[in-house]
Amino acid sequence: MINILLLLVVSLSASGGGTTVGLAQVVLPSSAAPVRSRALESLANEVLERTSVEADRRAHAVPALSGDRFDFPLLFLPCNAAVSDLSVDEETALAVWLKMGGTLILDWQGGGSGLEAFRESVETFVGALVPGAALERIPRASVVYRSFYRLQHATGRLMLVDDLFGVMVDDRYAMIVSYNDLLSAVERTAGGDFRFDVMPGGSEQREQAVRLLVNLVVYALCQDYKDDKVHLDYLKSKRNWRLPGEE
Repeated sequence: MINILLLLVVSLSASGGGTTVGLAQVVLPSSAAPVRSRALESLANEVLERTSVEADRRAHAVPALSGDRFDFPLLFLPCNAAVSDLSVDEETALAVWLKMGGTLILDWQGGGSGLEAFRESVETFVGALVPGAALERIPRASVVYRSFYRLQHATGRLMLVDDLFGVMVDDRYAMIVSYNDLLSAVERTAGGDFRFDVMPGGSEQREQAVRLLVNLVVYALCQDYKDDKVHLDYLKSKRNWRLPGEE
């Protein structure tokens, strides 16, 4: 089994005092980890080109147990098998980080095989990091689906489950689970082509997956600012937009 953490690093830019968003990979001591630097670089490019966020195009590496983790708002945990047990130190570090405002995204990359075992392991994983919390379906009206793009469902390289699931901590989704292999939908080769085919929806599905990844980055940076009434009124009046289920 392979587990890996991908970390969104936010640091002050050396020029102009602005904020630069960089993506970093963190390998937990208790888990083997493949290198997914191209996926990180591809996502950084999408964020930079699509939003006003200043993104670092390079991939970075940051130790999970480093005290610097408190500067990092977003972690991806891609899995292609059931989530392995973390060490006590890892559990403590991630639990504290979540409580302090971090957002952890579990990205299932194993396809249909092993999905149920992964689901069960996620429940155990959630209980270890946020005792007493439960994994729940994230409503389509959630700010997660509209932090930058307005999306109607979840997707990725595959379409196995069209919902995201999450764990609430202090009125925000501190943990989010995708079952559709999001990172593989955005990864490119050295030549600039997409590395993996997207099924069954091809390029249109890939675009929706990329948009979802951008939303997750923006959500981690901005949290629930788009839940305020002024923003909702703007969306409804200026863009002829309604929350899912509204007439």
